[in-house]
Amino acid sequence: MTIEKADHAREKGMALVYVGIFLVPLLLCTGLAVDLGRGYLVRATLAKAVDAAALAAARNITADTSQAQRAGNNIFNANFPAGYLGVSPEQPDIETDVGPDGSYIIHASSKATMPTTFMRVAKFDSLTVAASAQATRRLVDMSFVIDRSGSLIGHGAFPVVKQAAKQFVSYFKPTADRIALITFSDNTVVEDAMWSARGFDPGSIDGHIDLASPGGATATAEALYKAWNELRTVPSGSQSGLRIVVLFTDGSPNALPGEFKVMSPASTGSGCTSTPWRDVVPGTVFTLDYPHVSGNSTTYDEPGDYGLVDTDGPKSLGPVPPTTWNTYTSGQNRSREKINKCIPNLPLRSSRGDLYDASLHQRFLVGGSANGYPNHVRNANNAARNLAESIANGIRSDTDGASRIRIYTLGLGDLLDAEMGERPETGASILRRIANDPVSPDYRSDQPAGKYFFAGDPAELNAAFQAVRDQIVRLTE
Repeated sequence: MTIEKADHAREKGMALVYVGIFLVPLLLCTGLAVDLGRGYLVRATLAKAVDAAALAAARNITADTSQAQRAGNNIFNANFPAGYLGVSPEQPDIETDVGPDGSYIIHASSKATMPTTFMRVAKFDSLTVAASAQATRRLVDMSFVIDRSGSLIGHGAFPVVKQAAKQFVSYFKPTADRIALITFSDNTVVEDAMWSARGFDPGSIDGHIDLASPGGATATAEALYKAWNELRTVPSGSQSGLRIVVLFTDGSPNALPGEFKVMSPASTGSGCTSTPWRDVVPGTVFTLDYPHVSGNSTTYDEPGDYGLVDTDGPKSLGPVPPTTWNTYTSGQNRSREKINKCIPNLPLRSSRGDLYDASLHQRFLVGGSANGYPNHVRNANNAARNLAESIANGIRSDTDGASRIRIYTLGLGDLLDAEMGERPETGASILRRIANDPVSPDYRSDQPAGKYFFAGDPAELNAAFQAVRDQIVRLTE
């Protein structure tokens, strides 16, 4: 062997030695990169699952605190199923605190242990990663308004309405959220007033829902006004971060409150005389719905104008016994402009708001004078619709509270899609305007946006109320 060949062999031997020396750390570095890469994927997936769990728990805070934990676990497992990337994470630890403003703060955390591969060479058999997340749920002040008008009698609808309404109430936290319950037909009753302190009594609300019975007209305006009033009873310093009105109804407004000059009924029962019985009597005037819709017994081609109904009472009563509202009527008529001689005039303005507001593109009232508007079906029906929209506009324009008020409306039944009234128009379009739904042509971008929900029949009510609840929950996050 020549000297050159010997030197070359020695160099090859040294190279092998160097390779052998550096092979172990090289493998360790490669293993570290591979295992840490897997660890990064596990950590990212775990963080996503923990975030989702915190949000799910926040959305499901109710009287049963275990429901939030179950919801968090279910969403966590859907986002990080056991065995994913060879890892089975721990179920999330979910804890709830109350912030200084009363809002719920949800903390969720979890960790996962991942078996290593190449890093076992360096005696690292596993790698543990952890993730945590936080979600905040703003508290809710809600006026819940339930229609109990006579049109809900048919097809067994009202028992389903009551069951769905109670389920809806159960979605909220009795020790933190506030709920006022208002029911209405041709009169309006605050069944459960809103508390100044946080919380509400679910047993009382459920009991009042159970006792409600359908009958009468649809005094939407007064119901909205009382819902607004309930929200305003809470001192601004302790109001919740989300203030809302939820209105459920199956029809268009057809009744309005006010103070009316009422004439004396004739002794023969044939009408009213021109002699005032009282100068001014507070109460509610309502009309029948028109025109007639095939298959619906609560609509008429010859509607009438009726009154007075006790605006605040639990029953439809005349102003003074033995007079009843059936005495104070225009009688049914096809012209829709037959004056109610017993209550001849509507006021120019109700104590609740304007009967006509041109800025809201409302329905015209005819024959106005210093004495008011002639009280006939056309004017009274248009005024009822106008007043409901005017009050809703006032609610959404209210800037005196800690936050602006949103309105959500939920309609039931195909009658809401029928062209009704003098204009004519659908009840759904009115409910969209009341809610300030962005799909309405009269949507106002300077006011809080609400949403109109719809259930075609009673079987869809639970899902519809769930959709309302989901919309509210998204706003609380």
